[in-house]
Amino acid sequence: MSVAMQTRPAVASQNIEETAVARESHKLRWNKILCGIALGICFWFSVPYQFPYIQERDPKLAAAVESQAYAGSISRQIAMPILFCIGAYMLWRLPRRGNFRGRLMALSLMYVGWAVLSITWSADFSITGKRLIVFAINAFLAFVIARTLSMIEMALLGFFATAGVALIALYVETVKLAELAPFDPDYRFMGVTTANYMAMSLVVCVFCALTLIEHRRRWALWLVPSSLLALTLLLLTRSRVSTVIVLLMLAIMLNKLARDTFTPHVRAMVILGCLAVVLPAAIYVVGRNGSGAAQMAFMMGRNDTENTSNLSNRAPLWAELMESVERSPWLGAGYDGFWTPARVESISADQGWAVPHAHNTYLDQALSLGVFGALLYAAMVWSAVVVAWRRFRKDNSPESLLAAVLLTWLALEGLAESVPLDPYLPTLLAYACIAKMCMAEGSEDSVDNEPEPEPLRERLAASRPRELLLQGRGR
Repeated sequence: MSVAMQTRPAVASQNIEETAVARESHKLRWNKILCGIALGICFWFSVPYQFPYIQERDPKLAAAVESQAYAGSISRQIAMPILFCIGAYMLWRLPRRGNFRGRLMALSLMYVGWAVLSITWSADFSITGKRLIVFAINAFLAFVIARTLSMIEMALLGFFATAGVALIALYVETVKLAELAPFDPDYRFMGVTTANYMAMSLVVCVFCALTLIEHRRRWALWLVPSSLLALTLLLLTRSRVSTVIVLLMLAIMLNKLARDTFTPHVRAMVILGCLAVVLPAAIYVVGRNGSGAAQMAFMMGRNDTENTSNLSNRAPLWAELMESVERSPWLGAGYDGFWTPARVESISADQGWAVPHAHNTYLDQALSLGVFGALLYAAMVWSAVVVAWRRFRKDNSPESLLAAVLLTWLALEGLAESVPLDPYLPTLLAYACIAKMCMAEGSEDSVDNEPEPEPLRERLAASRPRELLLQGRGR
């Protein structure tokens, strides 16, 4: 009898603890969901999306509009401080993950320090100061996302945010503007931003969707159609760099998904089925277009073949910008201080099209931070790529693969587009992966495997003496 009476309080205490754990876990989950929704909304207003996006034909007017939107739109000025507050709240209330150490962390801190130090030699102190504040907030957000969210949670945030933007853009193109024309060679899917930036958002949407499919196979029922829609819209943007990158990474991700899902015999049948569809289509295209089939595939149906030899007008732009690099090779103009409104208008007039940035991240870094700053940036990004692929080879997990493909996309996309650390969510997730790679390998496992958040354990430990006292009075 005494043994039974002693057992009851222990069972009751265990039930109370399990209930408290379930309640706190539920609260933590909803806390993350609400923070993710708040981040998505603020990221929308921090980037100069337009509803609807109407492309200006006059290069000078288009450059002025884009420069003004990035420089000081009222929505951006309100959204950035709110994003900082959300990040501070997440760091305060959510469990922290991983331990930071290693050479990549030192390299990242050197790059951030060099960017901040550039205000001392900036050509325009006020512009560099304002943009450094935005840079600091973005660096803080990348750190917070890496510190508080797992890769799967980052995939959820990335998928829902980019899918939401894609659906809004699709509504604009089909209903508001009624301009959706997939078979028109001059048409490019935009909706709320430029075609190239829309393509980057869709690339991240596809990567996140495939990661979530492998993480939760039962989600495939709605994630597979979403992925196919995102791929279709990506093709309609006719953004060649993004499409090539996503096809390369897609082959790796689908190969892993097939190996984890199907037997070798089923994989062979799937490959044969794909060949049965792809080969006749390729033969039809080649037979219809002859020698122009390869060019048509490279141009993705676009008619501006005259721009192929100069990389869609990028080569003349890069040649002009290299002259500016040669004038200040080591220090640059200060962080993001090169692209003043006057210079944007002048270079756009010289090139004959809107030029708000260099269309090359590494060249933009050289313009802003000099050759040394550009080398620091390149070393940081490509070192993170190497670390990410090494970790994927070791654990072969969908989380590691997502980090590897996002970082590879960031490094390659930077060769033809400017993708600096800014409040654009798709690229910010990739920079958060750099912060993930700065963590010691395996240091996040204790958080992922821990059933109780650390603050909960402390509260339970503090409450146990009181519970034991009440149980003793009950006996």
